[in-house]
Amino acid sequence: MKFLYLFLAFLIYYPFPSLAVEQPRPEQQASLTKSEDAVGKKIGDYRLIDQDGREFNTSEFISRPFVVSFIYTSCTYICGTITQSLSNVVKERPGGFGKDFNILTVSFNPESDTPARLKEFGSGFTKEFTKWRFATGSKETIARMTQDFGFFYKKEGNHFQHMNMVSVIGAKGNIITHVYGTEFKPKEVLNPIYYPERFSKDEKIGLSKLIDKVVLFCYKYDPSTDTYRVDYTMLMPLILGIAAPLFIILMVAHLFRGSRDHF
Repeated sequence: MKFLYLFLAFLIYYPFPSLAVEQPRPEQQASLTKSEDAVGKKIGDYRLIDQDGREFNTSEFISRPFVVSFIYTSCTYICGTITQSLSNVVKERPGGFGKDFNILTVSFNPESDTPARLKEFGSGFTKEFTKWRFATGSKETIARMTQDFGFFYKKEGNHFQHMNMVSVIGAKGNIITHVYGTEFKPKEVLNPIYYPERFSKDEKIGLSKLIDKVVLFCYKYDPSTDTYRVDYTMLMPLILGIAAPLFIILMVAHLFRGSRDHF
């Protein structure tokens, strides 16, 4: 028990070097609020160009649910992992793919992600490009679309820092929910597709969902190594937020037990 107290005190009071170097960025903190505020809202109509060079409007997807993900093709790890997770969704419900739902993956890096690059990237995950389209648009269109979805991204050198999330859109064009993280389970995407009535904007965010959201910023690009590393500046507030109340509860319980032993 003493070891536990010491460990919790260490978590609360130890001055981690990463915290001293860089505080959590305001845009990161605000992005969760923006993404949650977008839930329930109807998305706009966006003019995009797909992996075959064909222009289309996202309104063509309206009539059945669809899933939207934002990526850029030169992403070294995270975007491929998110896209693979979507591929697992298709494998989980192959009969519903194209019939009950479609997928739209949009690059937020139109300067580099040409239709040819999108086709090459998408080919690693699907051959059904009529059901799963990989697209991008003008800078203005991408800015408007990501803003409407509450999706955060920011260029850092040749790479981007961005949210790790996919969005489930209902048949009427409303955002049902966002699924956060990189390696989400198929049911996390399929449930809002098939049971949208179970998802309410007023639903309180539980601890497990909060932990999932930390994956949004667990990784950040390190230009010195050209790789992604864990961003402890975003993990530590969660750890402290859990450890501090637990520490207080254990201390009160210990003091209460100690006072009772004196009687």
